[in-house]
Amino acid sequence: MRFLNRTILSLVLILPALIPVLIQPVPVYAQGITTATLYGRILDDTGAPLPDATVVALHEPTGVSAGIFSRADGRYNIAGLRTGGPYEIRVSYIGYRTAVRQDILLTMGQSLRADFRLNRDLIEAGEITVTAHRDEVLNASNTGTETHVSAIEIARLPSIARSIQDYTRLAPEAASKAGGQSIAGKNNRLNNFQVDGAVLNDAFGLTGEGLPTGQVDAQPISLDAIEEFQVQVAPFDVRSGGFAGGLINAVTRSGTNRFRGSLYWFGRNESLVGDLDGDEFGDFTDYQLGFRLGGPVSRNRAFFFVNGELRRRSSPSSAGPADSGQPIRFGAGSADLQRIVDIARERYGYDAGGYDPFSQDTRNEKIFARLDVNLSPGHRLTLRHNLVNGDLDDGLSRGRTLFTLTSNQFKRDNVTQSSVVQLNSTFSGSLANEARISYSRVRDKRSPLSASFPQVRIDLEEPGGAFLGEVRLGVERFSQANTLDQDTFEFTNDLHLFRADHTITIGTHNEFVSFDNLFIQDYYGAYEFDSIEAFEQGTPVRYLLSRSSVPGVEQPRAAWDYVQLGFYAQDAWRVSPRFSLNFGLRADVPILPVEPLANDRFARQFAGHRTDRTPGGQVLWSPRFGFNIDAGGDRGTQIRGGAGVFAGLPPAVWLSNAYSNTGVDFTRIDLATFRDQDVPAFVADPFAQPLPLDGGLSAPQTTEVNVIDPAFRLPRVFRTNLALDRRLPLDLVGTVEVLLARNLDDVRFRNLNIGDAGRPTGLTPDGRPDYGGRKVSGDFTNVILLENTDRGRQFNLTLRLRKGQNTAFLPGLFGSVAYVFQDAEDINSGRSSRAISNWQYNETDDPNGETTATSDFEVRHRVLASGSWKFEIGQGLATTVSVFYEGSAGDPYSYMYADDVNGDGIRGNDLAYIPASKGDLSAEVTDDEWRAIDAFIDSDPTLRAARGGIVRRNASRSPWRNRLDLRLIQQLPSVRNQHFELTLDVLNLANLINSEWGQSRYVRFDAASLFNFDGYDEQGRPDLDLRVRDANEDGRVDREDVFQTTNLSSRWQVQAGVRYTF
Repeated sequence: MRFLNRTILSLVLILPALIPVLIQPVPVYAQGITTATLYGRILDDTGAPLPDATVVALHEPTGVSAGIFSRADGRYNIAGLRTGGPYEIRVSYIGYRTAVRQDILLTMGQSLRADFRLNRDLIEAGEITVTAHRDEVLNASNTGTETHVSAIEIARLPSIARSIQDYTRLAPEAASKAGGQSIAGKNNRLNNFQVDGAVLNDAFGLTGEGLPTGQVDAQPISLDAIEEFQVQVAPFDVRSGGFAGGLINAVTRSGTNRFRGSLYWFGRNESLVGDLDGDEFGDFTDYQLGFRLGGPVSRNRAFFFVNGELRRRSSPSSAGPADSGQPIRFGAGSADLQRIVDIARERYGYDAGGYDPFSQDTRNEKIFARLDVNLSPGHRLTLRHNLVNGDLDDGLSRGRTLFTLTSNQFKRDNVTQSSVVQLNSTFSGSLANEARISYSRVRDKRSPLSASFPQVRIDLEEPGGAFLGEVRLGVERFSQANTLDQDTFEFTNDLHLFRADHTITIGTHNEFVSFDNLFIQDYYGAYEFDSIEAFEQGTPVRYLLSRSSVPGVEQPRAAWDYVQLGFYAQDAWRVSPRFSLNFGLRADVPILPVEPLANDRFARQFAGHRTDRTPGGQVLWSPRFGFNIDAGGDRGTQIRGGAGVFAGLPPAVWLSNAYSNTGVDFTRIDLATFRDQDVPAFVADPFAQPLPLDGGLSAPQTTEVNVIDPAFRLPRVFRTNLALDRRLPLDLVGTVEVLLARNLDDVRFRNLNIGDAGRPTGLTPDGRPDYGGRKVSGDFTNVILLENTDRGRQFNLTLRLRKGQNTAFLPGLFGSVAYVFQDAEDINSGRSSRAISNWQYNETDDPNGETTATSDFEVRHRVLASGSWKFEIGQGLATTVSVFYEGSAGDPYSYMYADDVNGDGIRGNDLAYIPASKGDLSAEVTDDEWRAIDAFIDSDPTLRAARGGIVRRNASRSPWRNRLDLRLIQQLPSVRNQHFELTLDVLNLANLINSEWGQSRYVRFDAASLFNFDGYDEQGRPDLDLRVRDANEDGRVDREDVFQTTNLSSRWQVQAGVRYTF
């Protein structure tokens, strides 16, 4: 009801903006970010303008035409045109010969200039027909940094997952990072994904992909429902908003005057996956099948398009115990794991599950429907609905240093629905409008698949101290009570005024989002043990619990709303046929109308901070400016660029933390022996966990609090670009582009409850800020403040060479080659959903400082190549060969201590000090221990350079990665415009050629635990021992042992497919 009331109120507020759309008698179409525009000037044979000339653009597949009269100066604008084509433009004027331009293809957001000069018809009627050519790069509307992905590229280029990311990766600035795609070196959660101009994001921000279906590994829309993509990094059109990373915009397919459709199936199993180091991939199946159908409801008037698809996948385990023979082996053997299972059953009466190979299932179904209706010669109405229903098994994570037993498994469920209503209109040759209303509904839930039990973590070490790994059992601690509901209502209206060489846009974009989140981590409790013996004796080293503090409410939920109002205006000025200029201003106003609960005890102890105070109401100004210069007058050389500010909603979960952690909604316990705290004995009953004052458990330190700085602003970044595009021989287009960016408002997480009011109390002997193990208030564990910083920057240099489709030279071949150099820095990359995790897992020398370092999202060097060639090997036997190559520098990672060195109460987040000689270490370090440490340092150039100091965050980098994918399409002879296609996708082709090639190695969580730390001696020298073990079993411990090899992506994979098209 709360959301419905707000929606009704918003409709009342925006209704005045709709009145002109509803009452104007003379329509046609308007420009939108997903549509295209034709513009130009009509002149006679003397060069004089022709007013009131008739200009008609005919979309040939649907027979729908858009027509207007030229204005007094001979200029015309036809906006809101569907992308694709082909179009035919016909210009007529009494007493002049009609001019016709054919084969015009339009892309989303494009403004194509088409000028006409009419000759006087003194003898007989006739037409002048010209065939047009579209260039996606060399055109006047191209100013900012963006990449267009066409329907042909979607159909031809390799993809096994059939995911959006498989095609957005074609943008040189978009790289796969943290489960999603980082654009221009920014956090992948700061992207904005739109379909037909309507937002379709994971607004809450729990998924790396930023997609609403990401929690069940499903795409939010079928690839067969998409016509084309656009990846925008710095679009200087003020209508593009809602991001500080990048904007991914997709346009869906629609019906035409012909019934057209397709049936398809793609599938693979373990026999189509290569070995890794001689080990076969486990049994699995993965297939997708679906259909699409489009056609007329009423010829030349109404059209429909529908798509349905389902996917079924069964994923095998990739790792086993040390003695299992699996390709990835855990540090401990099956005897240790069986002993843990036996203790859980015999000592605590719990079935911890097994450690045998397993398979996890993924299931999802998608339905998409779209209806386009031409209400009159000038009104076009679009209705569409999209439904995704999916679930997957999760929670079993196994590798070299982590092994979860099957009791840790849970199931994720997701249902996502999205509806859009859009009305495109043109009221005259000088006025056009586009209005859009959308609503999306996302439901996520986690369900444990084992009996209720606390999560148990057991750390295993070798006798010498080398870390073997951790074993987990029980109900996964973040899934013990976890559901999320998201509802988003969106309204957009853009009004366009055409005046001489100016297109003036005035618009508004408004989002109303409602969240209802149940998230109680450690609801059943969580325990950590430092050995199997400690687990058997019930003596943990750490205990965590969250329980409701609200009387009569067992499971409090965080229910809150987010409103963002956006207003903008811009002028696109065609200064001359060779010079285009656009400048505009956007204002976004974020509002948090619901306040979290008040915690008066907290407010008294932390002056200036309150839990019931939220930011909102600030006006975020985003000025933008772009230009395009046709340097030679023939579109052979183009200079473009601009500058602007871009702002977007951060993952809403970062804000939601303040609603879920007020200190009065939950009692949260976090006790650990490494903080010199008493930890209670293990209790197996999840509903009888130790509470404050129970069994000697003290009352202090029972609550975590998250607060937001009232002055907090949405993430904003300033970007400026400059590019040179040049037409080269052989129909090639070369580009050199520089993109500079600086953070205006980035995120920072700070713990107010450590040291001296969040400030260090001194320095450690190695020179890092020391918080002395002190708490400001013993009533609280951690107090995390979300605030802003302006520190951080990104630099991208792109060199690119492209050959377009259907050019004169080799018309069946298209492709692109690009190189990108990137330099990105930040103080906190924000990889996690929880405030405490973003703070405590930020590898740094000062957890509350503002030291910038290489961002987790930086890809220093990236080389891309893609291409497709279609040819006939016989009559009706068309063959297509397509490739995609990506070579990239590895991920940045840091070397860490395993223990708490700086007294902030957190283990594993302190950058390692790298000794220059044995004399830098405590006398407790033996000669053998020093030789092991020294050899490891010498094996890594970064550590060698850091001797005698603290190694920088993300100073090291995992090995270079190469990826080569291939797609083969064989079309069989057609019969009455019907044909079959056989497809073969080969991922990691290089690995198929040589099993040593194409392997991808990484460091887990981008942090390598290098040393155990046992304190300082009297001279301030650290007592260290090497924590890394000989994981690759090559007889020595060196840099190579910190890397793990991805199990699936390091193997070649093949997927077969068949498609019937009619």
